[in-house]
Amino acid sequence: MNIAVTGGLGSGKSTASRLLAVAMSAEHLDTDQLCRQQMQPGNPGFAAFSQVFGSRFLSADGALNKQLLRQAVFTDSGVKNELERILHPLVREEVAEYYLHCCVTEKNLVVEIPLLFEVGWQHDFAVWVVVYVPEELCYSRVAARDGFTAEEIQRVCATQLPLSEKLKHAHYVIDNSGTFVSTVQQIAWLGKNLRAEISMGNARKTG
Repeated sequence: MNIAVTGGLGSGKSTASRLLAVAMSAEHLDTDQLCRQQMQPGNPGFAAFSQVFGSRFLSADGALNKQLLRQAVFTDSGVKNELERILHPLVREEVAEYYLHCCVTEKNLVVEIPLLFEVGWQHDFAVWVVVYVPEELCYSRVAARDGFTAEEIQRVCATQLPLSEKLKHAHYVIDNSGTFVSTVQQIAWLGKNLRAEISMGNARKTG
């Protein structure tokens, strides 16, 4: 089974997806991490990006100037759109290939995808999990974690589907606004429920 975990900025997607992978003895992928890897010199994403932008976002040593690129993404929709045009197909292909590997090895796969619904990848997955936290708590977490200003946070959130809309699409919701213990308990229940679904599906195939 391939499972997508999404949510709002600062909702705790990374923690929830990793905990769910552990609960299901599943493999785990983080699409943000895959994007970062693609933007390392020598990888296809970096090569394609360099063809479009030349040395505009490179440091003197030829590496990506992440701070400069982040500022441009926040302020220039053209840069943001071009970056996504380059990276999204590459990352989607990586996820699909890894899922095929998991099918061969009979492993489940949990994939963290911040923009699952925005980019239309939801139908690549059997299960959609949304991690929920109230907006004001998300903002405070991101400000403390990343040092983003309120304006930067608002710009990022403006590019995403409102969390209220993501909740409407979810097969399952993890409420991460309470204690860590509460979150762990919800994920343990979800992992147990999904394992039961898988077992029932396997039983039907062999019945």
